Amino acid sequence: MYHSLNVQQLNLIDLPGYSDKQDEVSKDVEKAKSATQIANVLLYASPAKGHINGQDMERLRNLLRLLPAPENECKDFPRLGNFFIVATQADPSIPDDELPKILNKASARLYKELDETAIEFRRKLTKQDITKEDVQKRFFTFWSERPDRCQRLFDDLTQLLRETLPKTVICRVDREINAVKYDNKQEYANSIEQYQTTIAKIDEYRKELEKAEKNEPERQRQMWQKRSEVSKCINDLEKDTRKSFQTYAEKQIDVDSIEKMISQRYDKKKEAQEYAPGYLVDLLQTHVENRISVNSEKLKAEIDAFLEKYPVPKLPNKDGIVVSIPFDTKGAFLGGIAGLGAYGALAAWAASLGNLGGYILVGKLVSLLSALFGATTGGTAAVISFVSAIGGPIVLGIGLAAGFASLVWNLFGEAWQKRLAKEIHKHLTKQGVVNKFLAGIDQYWQETATAFDQGADAVEAKCKQYLKHLHEITSTDTQSKERIEQIIINLEKLRVFFANIPWDTQGECL
Repeated sequence: MYHSLNVQQLNLIDLPGYSDKQDEVSKDVEKAKSATQIANVLLYASPAKGHINGQDMERLRNLLRLLPAPENECKDFPRLGNFFIVATQADPSIPDDELPKILNKASARLYKELDETAIEFRRKLTKQDITKEDVQKRFFTFWSERPDRCQRLFDDLTQLLRETLPKTVICRVDREINAVKYDNKQEYANSIEQYQTTIAKIDEYRKELEKAEKNEPERQRQMWQKRSEVSKCINDLEKDTRKSFQTYAEKQIDVDSIEKMISQRYDKKKEAQEYAPGYLVDLLQTHVENRISVNSEKLKAEIDAFLEKYPVPKLPNKDGIVVSIPFDTKGAFLGGIAGLGAYGALAAWAASLGNLGGYILVGKLVSLLSALFGATTGGTAAVISFVSAIGGPIVLGIGLAAGFASLVWNLFGEAWQKRLAKEIHKHLTKQGVVNKFLAGIDQYWQETATAFDQGADAVEAKCKQYLKHLHEITSTDTQSKERIEQIIINLEKLRVFFANIPWDTQGECL
């Protein structure tokens, strides 16, 4: 009988919301920020009057980056389908014909401010185009006494929670279980063949092992050298990220550059003072994220090369194919980093393993899989890891927006664009924006270095256990053959178990 997955439960978390204070230090804010790490659906409420102001915009920039992408799991999932922006307090004092205008203006403003940054990140994450119309569809009104002002929200949310979102859960579970079935079935079949070859050529294997044991001091020296090379690479990538950001930031926060940006993007003073500071901070964040993504991809190749260098005694089987007793370096490395709370650039490396197939059975890996949910490529996993590390410059952006809300304009003198540019430059310098980003960069790469060291330690420990295992099964003890035969029997049981897991493909998955 095949198992059928029926998703019937969900958790609704009603958070107190964000503070309007510049420092955003209240416990309510901490609760809201912590929920972004676990939420699958976001409903962001903002009053219909003054819908989506500067503070709202800064929060949404970061919330959209961290929101999972069910579009990558299920082909039926609508674009931005788990993203709801609700104009609350849409009471009767607002005329019927005004509500659509409020939503249209707010959605157009959101698209304009986020198109190059958070929305572009979402495009890359989902490999889908996102238009102004797509964003507009995610805006809703709410006033409970008037069904015409809340029914569309109810209908869309009900459809999502009752049908669309459960499909994505089914698709993800289906993908992972099928990966476990296939990958482990293949892995155990290969292991059986390798142990059978060992029985047939145990004397040859013993000689190969003796060579390996004699070479053990040299192996450890070489691996330590290669490990040092990876550590140096991490340090170099950190320096490159810092240098790239500093060069970019120096150009962007120049007064003339800020003035040019304001003149090109904003016609009205009020709009510019409310949104320009946050837009500039978002540009800085996006540059860091792009550089982080590129450099994390470079590190992936270094990690793979390091793991491939682990020597394994090998023998040709009857067909001339080289075989060896299995030693899963990637699985050992993953097991080493899985207990950490932060992975830095190694999130990109782990994401490159695809469905993780056989590695999903590593007990501690659940948190890692959760962290990578929705990240289908190494680059996006790296960006999400960086945003989590830095906490997002959300507080900084909101502080800027709130600070400029009370700016008084002189009637004479320089153009308002120049004066605002000077004020933005002064505030950025005073708040130490560049240094805060640099601190985030340092934290990201330090987490990378820590994770690499822990993973490398785990691989080295597993390698020593592996060599000890080879010694046991190839010893001159007459029971060594019986040991191998028992191992083969156990492996065959596992192969049959995974091959026959009763699971039917479910859902319209990608």
